[in-house]
Amino acid sequence: MKTFKFKYRSLLESEGPAYEDAKRTLQMAGLESKRMFRILLALSEAFTNALVHGNQFNSDKYVFVNITVNDSGITADIIDEGVGFDTPEGVAPFDDLQAESGRGMGLMKSIADRFQLRKSPETGGTVISMFFAAAPAADRPPKKDNMEDKMDTVKKDEGNVVVLSLSGRLDLGSGNKLKEEVKSILAGGRNAIHLNLRNVEFVNSSGLGALVSIMKEIRIHRGRLTLSDMADYVREIFDITQLSHIFEIFATEQEAINSYTLVVNS
Repeated sequence: MKTFKFKYRSLLESEGPAYEDAKRTLQMAGLESKRMFRILLALSEAFTNALVHGNQFNSDKYVFVNITVNDSGITADIIDEGVGFDTPEGVAPFDDLQAESGRGMGLMKSIADRFQLRKSPETGGTVISMFFAAAPAADRPPKKDNMEDKMDTVKKDEGNVVVLSLSGRLDLGSGNKLKEEVKSILAGGRNAIHLNLRNVEFVNSSGLGALVSIMKEIRIHRGRLTLSDMADYVREIFDITQLSHIFEIFATEQEAINSYTLVVNS
């Protein structure tokens, strides 16, 4: 049994290092790629909750992440130093598909084999404790130790459609930056936007919220948003949260671009 302990100041800039530390820890456990993505997602949701709701971005407070790996599985405790937060029981987690937040607890509960919220006697804050049962090792994902903390975007024009090819992680920080980039495109008079997610390695509920916000903003400008080229484990998150019902998702970028022509000619 090995336990890995991490400590992060309550700053948005801590999001990237926390993700990379968790990723390296799970890679050492030899998880298959889909299993690793799901656990990373749950850990990211817990960390964001601690950062935003627990410590409320108070830079004098810390978030503690303890990950224990043994033969039976992985246990993770995410601890904040806040005053705690209430989570209503019996509420369907994904009722409002156009909400820009509120999916984190539902995702954690759907992924973890055991999930518990409790008060920390050490910090006085909240402990989110999760257990993930062991799964056989296979198909280990390529190591990317130098992944940057931000998401990169490459912009190009395909006729009347602006295509943004995304790479990296779509989370709280990068989601905010993507929203600003889309607002800039809309301010320039373009309202047909396609997002290629081929090189997106990770999406959490904050990233999903950013996409919902972008979709709403584009609709205000009487435009259209399409998505394509999702990895299976990214598409699964859209299906779990039922967001696949409200986004136009295509298998490939070319199919999406062709659909704009069909709409114009119909």
